[in-house]
Amino acid sequence: MTVPGWDKQPRRTRTRRKSPAPKTGSCLQRIVPAGLVLVAVVGVVLLVLWYSEPILDAVDTWLAETPVATQPTTRPRNATPAVIITGDNDATGQIRPYFTTPDLIYPDQRTQRRAPQFERDLVADIDAAQTSVDLATYEYNLASIAEALARAEQRGVRVRTVLDGENGDSDASRAWLQIVENAGITPIFEQTDSFMHSKFVVIDAALVWTGSWNMTTNETYRNNNNLLRISAPELVDNYVNEFERLAAGLFLASEKDTGVTRQQIQLGAITIENHFSPQDGAERYVVQRLLDAEKSIEFMTFAFTSDPIGDAIRTRENAGVLVRGVFERRNTEATGSEYTRLRRAGAEVLTDGNCYTMHHKVIIIDGRIVITGSYNFTSRADRTNTENLLIIDDPVLAKAYQQEFRRVFAQAQNPTVCQ
Repeated sequence: MTVPGWDKQPRRTRTRRKSPAPKTGSCLQRIVPAGLVLVAVVGVVLLVLWYSEPILDAVDTWLAETPVATQPTTRPRNATPAVIITGDNDATGQIRPYFTTPDLIYPDQRTQRRAPQFERDLVADIDAAQTSVDLATYEYNLASIAEALARAEQRGVRVRTVLDGENGDSDASRAWLQIVENAGITPIFEQTDSFMHSKFVVIDAALVWTGSWNMTTNETYRNNNNLLRISAPELVDNYVNEFERLAAGLFLASEKDTGVTRQQIQLGAITIENHFSPQDGAERYVVQRLLDAEKSIEFMTFAFTSDPIGDAIRTRENAGVLVRGVFERRNTEATGSEYTRLRRAGAEVLTDGNCYTMHHKVIIIDGRIVITGSYNFTSRADRTNTENLLIIDDPVLAKAYQQEFRRVFAQAQNPTVCQ
């Protein structure tokens, strides 16, 4: 979830002016030496080339509803390629992590945007779909995804979308909806007081994408996020079943059957736990994993107000476990935030350094267990919102997330300064 308003992208409009009628006059008035014309044209072109990017940047800064960093354009250091983790054989499936951080540019400028690898891969997966695409997301305005969904629907693939009902009011979101609706896709909106905060895509009931990433421009080009592309059949079945509940309009805990098809899945040597909110009570599984920590707890969190999770971290910190964390800076002073309590307990916790939004919901335990998903560490995420959570025991995957943690932690130590 991002702060409301951060994903509104004002539209630019251009009006064409009619060419004036040609003037008549004496021969002398109409004849201009060719050399002077050429010099004038070249001069105009050079002026346009010289000033166009600064002008565009200035317009972008003026139009944007978020601050822009004051430093020169930079990328985070230590960008690493995504890692592929495979089970014992092809039949067990694969997990591939993606992170937005290595591709982020500060300040963000529309003229410099290039689709990152995960966006290209997700679009390619949707374009390769043969039977079905089921998409659930909290926020939406990234045109490439809407266009891929439209192409799938138009070639005969069944496309369904479940969306939060409160996030379709911006110009960019309405444009996104118009693309999918014009293709014949009818979105299903969550209309309760809770949030449809889950973010996942199931393709051909054989592949799932999930993580912290909403399908928006800011989430792609500004905010720190993580995604997982998973083809483990038993895990995909869980997301298929969850989507069917959402498509049937079942969002509240009282309406949804408890549990999923399989809460624990073996992918070769990798163990995966999978939980959905609000029906599963995912918080207790997070707490138990934290209480089992022996060496280290590292976390990156957009929102963290859960006392049971905070208490578990403090318990292990008091027992000598190394605790380091990064909080999204605007939520450190939120009501019930665990930031101050953890600092007072001696944990090394920082506020994030992204001049836009640090949107992860990640805990890494002992360098081998990764907790991630759409699930913020709050009571609302546990009891009210529609969420999904993964707890994955695999040191190779954990290493990739630790690399991301180091990037975000380093950025918190040396933040980009906003105007």
